[in-house]
Amino acid sequence: MNERTQRRSLRERYRLFVSILIIPLGAIITVRAFMFGLQAWTLIILGLAFIGLGVVRLWNYRQGALVRDSSAQKGR
Repeated sequence: MNERTQRRSLRERYRLFVSILIIPLGAIITVRAFMFGLQAWTLIILGLAFIGLGVVRLWNYRQGALVRDSSAQKGR
C-alpha cells in the first residue's frame, strides 16, 4: 500500500482530493435546496449532479488505477 501511495503523482492526489470534496458539496447544496422546497428544484438537480460527478470521478480514478497496476505487473 505504501508503494502505491508513493507512486501517485501530485496531479493524481489532487484529482482524488477534489473528487472526494465534490460529493459532500453536492450533498450540502441538495440539503439546503430541500429546505427551500420545490421552488428550488434547479438547485436540487444541481446538488444531485455534483454528487453524481464526484462518484463518477472516483469510479474513473479507481478504474484508471486498476489499469495502471495491471499494466505495471505485466511489465515486470
